[in-house]
Amino acid sequence: MSSMSQITRGRAPVPDLFDLVCARRGWTPQVLAALDDPSHPDLGDLGTMVEALYRIHESGERIVIIPDFDMDGISSGVLGHAGMAELGFTVELHTPDYRRGHDVGPADMAEIADRWPDTTTVITCDGGVNAGAGVDDAHARGWTVLVTDHHQELLPGSRADVTVDPCRLDETYPLKGICGAHVFYQVLERYALVHDPYRLWSIRLLRLFAGTGTVSDVMPLVGENRQLVRDSVAIAGLLDAPVPTTRNQWGEPQPDPSAIDSGEAVLLQLLAAEDHHPVFVAALEGFALTLKAFRAADKLRGNPDEEFYGWYLAPAFNSPRRIGTPISDCFEIFAPGPTQTRLETATRVLQANQQRMEMVKDFVAELQGSDQPLAPWVYLSHAPGGMLGLLANKLMTASGHPVVVLGAPGPGVMFSGSGRAPAWFNIIDTLAPVPHMMGIGHQQACGVRVEGLDGLAELAALLESTTARILAEAGPTDLTSAPDLRLGPSPDADAGLVDDRPLLSLLERLEALRPFGHGFETPVTEITADPATTRMDLIGSEDQHVRLTTAEGTRLLWWNAADHVGQLRQVLDDPQPTNWLRLQGTLSLNEFRGHRSVQLIVDHMVDEPARVPVTP
Repeated sequence: MSSMSQITRGRAPVPDLFDLVCARRGWTPQVLAALDDPSHPDLGDLGTMVEALYRIHESGERIVIIPDFDMDGISSGVLGHAGMAELGFTVELHTPDYRRGHDVGPADMAEIADRWPDTTTVITCDGGVNAGAGVDDAHARGWTVLVTDHHQELLPGSRADVTVDPCRLDETYPLKGICGAHVFYQVLERYALVHDPYRLWSIRLLRLFAGTGTVSDVMPLVGENRQLVRDSVAIAGLLDAPVPTTRNQWGEPQPDPSAIDSGEAVLLQLLAAEDHHPVFVAALEGFALTLKAFRAADKLRGNPDEEFYGWYLAPAFNSPRRIGTPISDCFEIFAPGPTQTRLETATRVLQANQQRMEMVKDFVAELQGSDQPLAPWVYLSHAPGGMLGLLANKLMTASGHPVVVLGAPGPGVMFSGSGRAPAWFNIIDTLAPVPHMMGIGHQQACGVRVEGLDGLAELAALLESTTARILAEAGPTDLTSAPDLRLGPSPDADAGLVDDRPLLSLLERLEALRPFGHGFETPVTEITADPATTRMDLIGSEDQHVRLTTAEGTRLLWWNAADHVGQLRQVLDDPQPTNWLRLQGTLSLNEFRGHRSVQLIVDHMVDEPARVPVTP
C-alpha cells in the first residue's frame, strides 16, 4: 500500500482514496493481516465429542438434532443433518417450536420420543448450554445429550454429557463470537478429518451454511469468520444458476419468471456425478432453489454476497416466527422432496417476509398514532412477540435514543419485549442494577423483562435519565462518527464527482477486503450535492424508493425512503438554497449496458448540512 500517493484530477491533486480510507480506519497492513488470520485452536472438548459421535456411528444408534429457530439455528440444523447423513449416521432433524422460546426443554424431548422411539442420543445446535430441564428429561429417558452452542454459559458445568461452546465459563477459545452453525461445523470437520477423510470435501461444502449463520447472527467478521464467510459466498455462487432476464420500463434487467426453472447450478451438476447422501444433496439444492426464488422476486440481482445474507436471506428466514406462521417451511426447503414443491416453499418464505415488512409498517404507525403515555421511551404493543424487536428498532432509528417495546403482561404482571439502542447506550448494563428489570442478549439489541405496572414507568424514567446523562457528559464528537470519505463540490470534500476514475479504483481495491460486516464495517461515504442542480425521482412499483441524481450524474439511491420525501423536498425546493444536501451511505458499483459508474446507497441524510457559500 503506497504512502498517500497522488492521483491528479485536473489541476487539483487528490490523495489516493484507498490509502485515505485505510488511514482513517487504521487499516495498516499489519492490522489487515491480523484480521485475516483464520488460524485458531481447538474448541474445548471437541475431540471428546468426536469420539462420542464415532461410538454412536459405529453402533448405528439413532441421533436426533435439535436446532434453534432463527437463521443461525436453521443453518445449524440443516448443516448438521446434511453433514451427519453424508458421514453415514442414522440421523433425524427435529423441527423446533418457536412459541416455546429458545430453551431446549422437556416438550422437545417428548416430541422426539413420540416420533422416533428408538432415539438414543440428541445433539443440540445454537442452543442447549443452559437447558437444564431439557437435559434432565433426556437423561431420564436414558439418552446421551451432546450440546453444540455459542451462547454464554450461565452456571459452570453443563449437565450435558459433552458440551462444545466457545462461551463456556471454562473455555479458552480466543474468538467468542463464532455462530452456532460454525461450532457444529467444526465438530463435523474434525470428525471427517479423523474418521472419514474421504468425505472431507463434502463436509467443507457445508461452510456455506456456517457462513450464513455467521452473518445472520451478526458475528464479528474477524479471524476465522472472515475466511468462513468468503468460502460461503464462493459456494453460494456455484449454486446460483443463471436466470434469463427481460427489461423493465426503465430499461433495467429483471428476471423472467416464466424461465425461472431453467438452468442448473454448476455445483449441483458436479454432485450429480458423484455418490452423496440424498439429505446432503437436498440441503445444497435447497439453497440453490432459495436463490432462484429471490431472483424471481427481483430481490437478488448481482452475485450473492454477505450483504445479501444480512439484508435479504436472514430476514426472510426469520420472518415466519415474527408473524406467527409455521417455521417448518424454513427447514423443508432443504429437505428431500419434489423440486417444484420446494421452490414454492421458498417463495412462500419470501412472501412471509413481505408480509412481515408490511406488518411492521402498520404496527409502527399504530404505536405512533395511539395513546402511549410512556412514549417515546417505552411502548406497549399487541404485535406478535417475534416482531417487538423490529418495532423497537424502527422507533429507535427514528428517535435516535433507546426504545423498549413490550407485549401484553404474562403471569405475575411480567412484561416481556425487546429493546433497541444506539451504539452509545448499553441497555443490559442500564437495567442490571434494578432487581425487577432484566435485559438478555446484546447491549444494543436485547430481550427486556419488567415486573409490575410501576416498573413500566420506572423503566421509561431510567431510559430517559440515563440518556440525558450520557448526552450531557459526551463531547461534541463522542456520539457521532465522521464519514471515512467526503465527495462532491463542497470545500471539505476529499474528491469531486466529475471524474469517477479514482472512485472506481477505490471500489476495486475495497472489493479485495471483503467481507464487510460487524467488526469490519463498510467505509461510510458522505456525498454533498447542490440542491439547485440535484434531481429527485421516486422509483419502485409503489414509488417507495428515492433516486437522487447530482449535477455530475452520480446516482444516490435511498431504498424505502418515501417517508423522507418531504424532508428532501424542503431542501431541494428552496428557491435560494443556502445548504449543501449531505447524504451518507455506502459506495457501490452500477453496471448497465457495459457502462460502469459509481453510486451511493444512502443510509441517512445528515441533519445539519454545512452552509453553501452564497455568490454575491
